[in-house]
Amino acid sequence: MSENMMERLESATSSLKQEILQLKEEYKENQREIAFLSSANVQNALMSFQENKGDESRKTLSWNLNTKLVQYETQVKFFQQITGIEVKHYFKRTEQKRENEVLYNHKMAGRCLDLPFELEFKTIESQSEQQGECKVSHISVQMDCQAHPSLMQLLQRTETTMDLLGFFRSLSDYAEWAEFRRNTFAQFKEKYPAAVRLPLGPSGDHMILMNTDFPQCQMLLVWKNTISDEGTVVPILDLLTKIPEQVVDRYGVLEEASSSFKNLLQVFGIQQTIDKIIQSFCLQGANPRP
Repeated sequence: MSENMMERLESATSSLKQEILQLKEEYKENQREIAFLSSANVQNALMSFQENKGDESRKTLSWNLNTKLVQYETQVKFFQQITGIEVKHYFKRTEQKRENEVLYNHKMAGRCLDLPFELEFKTIESQSEQQGECKVSHISVQMDCQAHPSLMQLLQRTETTMDLLGFFRSLSDYAEWAEFRRNTFAQFKEKYPAAVRLPLGPSGDHMILMNTDFPQCQMLLVWKNTISDEGTVVPILDLLTKIPEQVVDRYGVLEEASSSFKNLLQVFGIQQTIDKIIQSFCLQGANPRP
Protein backbone atom coordinates (compact mmCIF):
# COMPACT_ATOMS: atom_id res chain seq x y z
CA MET A 1 0.00 0.00 0.00
CA SER A 2 1.40 3.38 -0.98
CA GLU A 3 2.19 6.13 1.47
CA ASN A 4 -0.49 8.43 -0.02
CA MET A 5 -3.16 5.80 0.49
CA MET A 6 -2.19 5.42 4.14
CA GLU A 7 -2.45 9.16 4.70
CA ARG A 8 -5.92 9.27 3.16
CA LEU A 9 -7.10 6.38 5.37
CA GLU A 10 -5.73 8.03 8.51
CA SER A 11 -7.40 11.31 7.56
CA ALA A 12 -10.76 9.56 6.99
CA THR A 13 -10.42 7.68 10.27
CA SER A 14 -9.68 10.92 12.11
CA SER A 15 -12.76 12.56 10.57
CA LEU A 16 -14.96 9.65 11.60
CA LYS A 17 -13.64 9.84 15.13
CA GLN A 18 -14.46 13.58 15.22
CA GLU A 19 -18.01 12.90 14.01
CA ILE A 20 -18.42 10.12 16.57
CA LEU A 21 -17.25 12.44 19.36
CA GLN A 22 -19.63 15.19 18.14
CA LEU A 23 -22.57 12.77 18.00
CA LYS A 24 -21.77 11.57 21.51
CA GLU A 25 -21.78 15.16 22.77
CA GLU A 26 -25.13 15.83 21.06
CA TYR A 27 -26.52 12.61 22.54
CA LYS A 28 -25.39 13.61 26.02
CA GLU A 29 -26.91 17.10 25.56
CA ASN A 30 -30.21 15.57 24.50
CA GLN A 31 -30.16 13.28 27.50
CA ARG A 32 -29.55 16.23 29.80
CA GLU A 33 -32.51 18.12 28.27
CA ILE A 34 -34.74 15.07 28.64
CA ALA A 35 -33.65 14.66 32.25
CA PHE A 36 -34.32 18.35 32.93
CA LEU A 37 -37.78 18.25 31.39
CA SER A 38 -38.70 15.24 33.51
CA SER A 39 -37.19 16.65 36.69
CA ALA A 40 -39.15 17.81 39.81
CA ASN A 41 -38.25 21.42 39.02
CA VAL A 42 -40.18 21.34 35.76
CA GLN A 43 -43.05 19.47 37.40
CA ASN A 44 -43.17 22.04 40.17
CA ALA A 45 -43.13 24.83 37.61
CA LEU A 46 -46.04 23.25 35.76
CA MET A 47 -47.94 22.71 39.01
CA SER A 48 -47.27 26.31 40.01
CA PHE A 49 -48.63 27.50 36.68
CA GLN A 50 -51.74 25.36 37.09
CA GLU A 51 -52.19 26.59 40.66
CA ASN A 52 -51.91 30.17 39.49
CA LYS A 53 -54.64 29.50 36.98
CA GLY A 54 -56.64 27.84 39.77
CA ASP A 55 -56.05 30.82 42.04
CA GLU A 56 -57.39 33.13 39.37
CA SER A 57 -60.48 30.94 39.03
CA ARG A 58 -60.93 30.83 42.79
CA LYS A 59 -60.50 34.60 43.02
CA THR A 60 -63.17 35.06 40.35
CA LEU A 61 -65.48 32.62 42.11
CA SER A 62 -64.82 34.28 45.48
CA TRP A 63 -65.59 37.71 44.03
CA ASN A 64 -68.87 36.45 42.57
CA LEU A 65 -69.85 34.86 45.88
CA ASN A 66 -68.99 38.00 47.84
CA THR A 67 -71.01 40.10 45.43
CA LYS A 68 -74.02 37.82 45.81
CA LEU A 69 -73.56 37.78 49.60
CA VAL A 70 -73.62 41.59 49.72
CA GLN A 71 -76.77 41.59 47.59
CA TYR A 72 -78.47 39.06 49.88
CA GLU A 73 -77.47 40.99 53.01
CA THR A 74 -78.91 44.17 51.48
CA GLN A 75 -82.18 42.37 50.71
CA VAL A 76 -82.33 40.95 54.25
CA LYS A 77 -81.76 44.41 55.79
CA PHE A 78 -84.46 45.85 53.55
CA PHE A 79 -86.82 43.07 54.65
CA GLN A 80 -86.02 43.77 58.31
CA GLN A 81 -86.65 47.49 57.90
CA ILE A 82 -90.05 46.85 56.31
CA THR A 83 -91.31 44.09 58.61
CA GLY A 84 -89.23 44.58 61.77
CA ILE A 85 -88.55 40.81 61.71
CA GLU A 86 -84.97 39.71 62.32
CA VAL A 87 -84.07 36.03 61.95
CA LYS A 88 -81.32 35.03 64.39
CA HIS A 89 -81.11 31.31 63.61
CA TYR A 90 -82.56 29.14 60.86
CA PHE A 91 -82.19 25.39 60.25
CA LYS A 92 -83.68 23.21 57.50
CA ARG A 93 -83.48 19.42 57.50
CA THR A 94 -84.81 16.78 55.15
CA GLU A 95 -87.13 14.59 57.20
CA GLN A 96 -88.61 12.23 54.64
CA LYS A 97 -88.52 11.62 50.90
CA ARG A 98 -91.54 10.36 49.04
CA GLU A 99 -92.40 9.89 45.41
CA ASN A 100 -92.04 13.36 43.81
CA GLU A 101 -92.23 14.95 47.30
CA VAL A 102 -89.81 15.87 50.05
CA LEU A 103 -90.81 16.61 53.66
CA TYR A 104 -88.65 19.28 55.30
CA ASN A 105 -88.45 20.33 58.93
CA HIS A 106 -87.68 24.00 59.60
CA LYS A 107 -86.60 25.64 62.86
CA MET A 108 -86.32 29.39 63.24
CA ALA A 109 -85.54 31.79 66.08
CA GLY A 110 -85.74 35.55 65.83
CA ARG A 111 -87.45 38.67 67.02
CA CYS A 112 -89.94 41.15 65.68
CA LEU A 113 -88.80 44.49 67.08
CA ASP A 114 -88.89 43.72 70.85
CA LEU A 115 -90.90 40.49 70.58
CA PRO A 116 -88.74 37.31 70.47
CA PHE A 117 -90.20 34.14 68.96
CA GLU A 118 -89.30 30.54 68.17
CA LEU A 119 -90.93 28.82 65.25
CA GLU A 120 -90.94 25.23 64.01
CA PHE A 121 -92.81 24.21 60.89
CA LYS A 122 -92.84 21.47 58.27
CA THR A 123 -93.26 21.82 54.54
CA ILE A 124 -94.06 19.36 51.77
CA GLU A 125 -92.31 20.42 48.59
CA SER A 126 -93.19 18.88 45.24
CA GLN A 127 -90.34 17.74 43.00
CA SER A 128 -92.50 17.63 39.89
CA GLU A 129 -90.94 19.26 36.83
CA GLN A 130 -94.30 20.54 35.66
CA GLN A 131 -95.34 22.32 38.82
CA GLY A 132 -93.44 22.93 42.04
CA GLU A 133 -95.55 23.33 45.20
CA CYS A 134 -94.75 24.01 48.82
CA LYS A 135 -97.38 23.31 51.47
CA VAL A 136 -97.10 23.92 55.20
CA SER A 137 -98.15 20.79 57.08
CA HIS A 138 -97.38 21.75 60.70
CA ILE A 139 -96.63 24.90 62.71
CA SER A 140 -95.59 25.32 66.34
CA VAL A 141 -94.88 28.78 67.77
CA GLN A 142 -93.30 29.65 71.11
CA MET A 143 -93.59 33.19 72.53
CA ASP A 144 -93.87 34.86 75.91
CA CYS A 145 -97.46 36.12 75.82
CA GLN A 146 -97.75 37.13 79.47
CA ALA A 147 -97.51 40.84 78.68
CA HIS A 148 -99.35 40.45 75.36
CA PRO A 149 -102.49 38.32 75.80
CA SER A 150 -103.64 39.04 72.24
CA LEU A 151 -100.63 37.18 70.91
CA MET A 152 -101.88 33.93 72.45
CA GLN A 153 -104.93 34.05 70.18
CA LEU A 154 -102.64 34.69 67.22
CA LEU A 155 -100.48 31.67 68.07
CA GLN A 156 -103.47 29.39 68.49
CA ARG A 157 -105.00 30.55 65.22
CA THR A 158 -101.69 30.16 63.38
CA GLU A 159 -101.19 26.59 64.60
CA THR A 160 -104.78 25.77 63.57
CA THR A 161 -104.84 27.41 60.15
CA MET A 162 -101.10 26.89 59.41
CA ASP A 163 -101.09 30.34 57.84
CA LEU A 164 -97.38 31.15 58.12
CA LEU A 165 -97.53 34.32 56.04
CA GLY A 166 -100.51 35.59 58.05
CA PHE A 167 -98.60 35.00 61.28
CA PHE A 168 -95.65 37.14 60.22
CA ARG A 169 -97.92 39.87 58.86
CA SER A 170 -99.97 40.10 62.07
CA LEU A 171 -96.89 39.84 64.30
CA SER A 172 -95.20 42.66 62.41
CA ASP A 173 -98.26 44.93 62.70
CA TYR A 174 -98.73 44.10 66.37
CA ALA A 175 -95.06 44.82 67.18
CA GLU A 176 -95.28 48.17 65.41
CA TRP A 177 -98.36 49.17 67.43
CA ALA A 178 -96.69 48.01 70.65
CA GLU A 179 -93.63 50.11 69.87
CA PHE A 180 -95.82 53.11 68.98
CA ARG A 181 -97.66 52.80 72.31
CA ARG A 182 -94.40 52.50 74.26
CA ASN A 183 -92.89 55.55 72.55
CA THR A 184 -96.09 57.55 73.09
CA PHE A 185 -96.22 56.77 76.81
CA ALA A 186 -92.51 57.57 77.21
CA GLN A 187 -92.87 60.90 75.41
CA PHE A 188 -95.79 62.06 77.56
CA LYS A 189 -94.02 60.97 80.75
CA GLU A 190 -91.01 63.04 79.73
CA LYS A 191 -93.13 66.02 78.68
CA TYR A 192 -95.48 66.02 81.69
CA PRO A 193 -93.57 64.28 84.52
CA ALA A 194 -95.85 65.67 87.27
CA ALA A 195 -99.09 64.73 85.54
CA VAL A 196 -98.27 61.31 84.03
CA ARG A 197 -97.62 58.07 85.91
CA LEU A 198 -96.65 54.77 84.31
CA PRO A 199 -97.16 52.03 86.94
CA LEU A 200 -95.94 49.32 84.54
CA GLY A 201 -93.44 51.47 82.72
CA PRO A 202 -93.66 52.59 79.07
CA SER A 203 -94.25 49.01 77.94
CA GLY A 204 -97.44 48.72 80.02
CA ASP A 205 -100.96 48.99 78.63
CA HIS A 206 -102.13 51.99 80.67
CA MET A 207 -101.06 55.28 82.17
CA ILE A 208 -102.49 57.45 84.94
CA LEU A 209 -103.21 61.14 84.37
CA MET A 210 -103.32 63.28 87.54
CA ASN A 211 -104.47 66.82 88.15
CA THR A 212 -101.48 68.70 89.53
CA ASP A 213 -103.69 70.84 91.80
CA PHE A 214 -105.81 67.90 93.03
CA PRO A 215 -103.75 64.68 92.83
CA GLN A 216 -106.79 62.68 94.01
CA CYS A 217 -108.44 63.55 90.68
CA GLN A 218 -107.18 60.99 88.22
CA MET A 219 -107.90 59.50 84.84
CA LEU A 220 -106.87 56.03 83.75
CA LEU A 221 -106.03 55.75 80.06
CA VAL A 222 -106.10 52.12 78.94
CA TRP A 223 -104.57 51.22 75.59
CA LYS A 224 -104.84 47.61 74.40
CA ASN A 225 -103.75 46.34 71.01
CA THR A 226 -105.97 43.46 69.91
CA ILE A 227 -105.82 41.11 66.92
CA SER A 228 -109.04 40.31 65.07
CA ASP A 229 -109.98 36.89 63.72
CA GLU A 230 -108.78 38.07 60.31
CA GLY A 231 -105.36 38.94 61.75
CA THR A 232 -105.86 42.71 61.72
CA VAL A 233 -104.35 44.65 64.63
CA VAL A 234 -106.86 47.03 66.22
CA PRO A 235 -105.85 49.52 68.97
CA ILE A 236 -108.59 50.02 71.59
CA LEU A 237 -108.32 53.03 73.93
CA ASP A 238 -110.57 53.81 76.89
CA LEU A 239 -110.55 56.65 79.41
CA LEU A 240 -111.79 55.99 82.94
CA THR A 241 -112.21 58.67 85.60
CA LYS A 242 -111.60 58.65 89.34
CA ILE A 243 -112.98 61.90 90.76
CA PRO A 244 -113.89 62.49 94.47
CA GLU A 245 -117.43 63.71 95.07
CA GLN A 246 -116.25 66.99 96.60
CA VAL A 247 -114.70 68.09 93.31
CA VAL A 248 -117.25 66.63 90.88
CA ASP A 249 -118.92 69.99 90.52
CA ARG A 250 -115.68 71.58 89.40
CA TYR A 251 -115.13 68.87 86.79
CA GLY A 252 -118.73 68.03 85.95
CA VAL A 253 -117.88 67.64 82.28
CA LEU A 254 -115.79 64.58 83.19
CA GLU A 255 -118.96 62.50 83.57
CA GLU A 256 -118.94 62.16 79.77
CA ALA A 257 -115.17 61.96 79.47
CA SER A 258 -115.09 58.44 78.03
CA SER A 259 -117.47 59.12 75.14
CA SER A 260 -115.89 62.53 74.49
CA PHE A 261 -112.46 60.88 74.46
CA LYS A 262 -113.51 58.45 71.71
CA ASN A 263 -114.93 61.31 69.65
CA LEU A 264 -111.67 63.22 70.00
CA LEU A 265 -109.73 60.16 68.85
CA GLN A 266 -111.63 60.09 65.59
CA VAL A 267 -110.93 63.76 64.97
CA PHE A 268 -107.39 64.34 66.25
CA GLY A 269 -105.81 60.90 66.48
CA ILE A 270 -104.19 59.26 69.48
CA GLN A 271 -101.29 61.53 70.38
CA GLN A 272 -103.06 64.88 69.92
CA THR A 273 -106.10 63.64 71.85
CA ILE A 274 -103.98 62.52 74.82
CA ASP A 275 -102.16 65.83 74.78
CA LYS A 276 -105.45 67.78 74.82
CA ILE A 277 -106.78 65.66 77.72
CA ILE A 278 -103.63 66.31 79.76
CA GLN A 279 -103.65 70.03 79.13
CA SER A 280 -107.36 70.45 79.90
CA PHE A 281 -107.53 68.17 82.95
CA CYS A 282 -104.09 67.88 84.49
CA LEU A 283 -102.52 71.30 84.13
CA GLN A 284 -104.77 73.74 85.91
CA GLY A 285 -101.82 75.36 87.62
CA ALA A 286 -98.77 73.61 86.20
CA ASN A 287 -96.70 74.23 83.10
CA PRO A 288 -95.65 71.27 80.96
CA ARG A 289 -92.09 70.89 79.82
CA PRO A 290 -91.46 72.29 76.33
